[in-house]
Amino acid sequence: MMNKNVIAANEIIGNDVVKALKRRGFEAEYVSTGSEALKRILEIIPKDATVGIPGTVTIRDIGALDALKERGNVVYQHWGSMSNEERRIARFKENEADVFLTSANALTRDGQIINIDGTGNRVAGMAWGNGLVLFVIGINKLAFDLSDGIERARSATIPNAIRQNEPSACVKAGHCVKCLDEASMCRAILILEQAVKGRKYHVIIVGENLGY
Repeated sequence: MMNKNVIAANEIIGNDVVKALKRRGFEAEYVSTGSEALKRILEIIPKDATVGIPGTVTIRDIGALDALKERGNVVYQHWGSMSNEERRIARFKENEADVFLTSANALTRDGQIINIDGTGNRVAGMAWGNGLVLFVIGINKLAFDLSDGIERARSATIPNAIRQNEPSACVKAGHCVKCLDEASMCRAILILEQAVKGRKYHVIIVGENLGY
């Protein structure tokens, strides 16, 4: 169980970042736990909406994918057993869904959302797509500033590379080496400095460590 002083500190910090996100044009809120975040996801997303879930450990860890499917939402996602062509088609469907449900690699204290991608589908869906972009971001993703956030995003590729059995240089070195080899997973960086024109964004900050 988390120490009560840590819980209180996380709430103060989280709500401060919520204010920063709102100044940048994002809808934002703070919740204490992953279970509360899941409850809010099911309240925000209509039961008849299609939902795209890209490569995100956070969303799967809190049970959102299964919960949405169980209540009848059509969910598009490219994880699991499928051919390369099926995976390619699924990525497009994720970005075309009514809601793009994802997390972030880093979030600065002043409200900048940072993501790094190997394929580009995830950062594309965050910047340009069909409907609402809904972020669920654990308190462990917070960074002090943009430089710190980019480094944090790069470090998140190491457990992702391990999960996908990618022989990237960062796995061998134990830290990001800014490699340019074939196995590199750091190929596109997106910094959302403000809510993109024409898109709706909703950010849920969670006072627990979630994902990488």
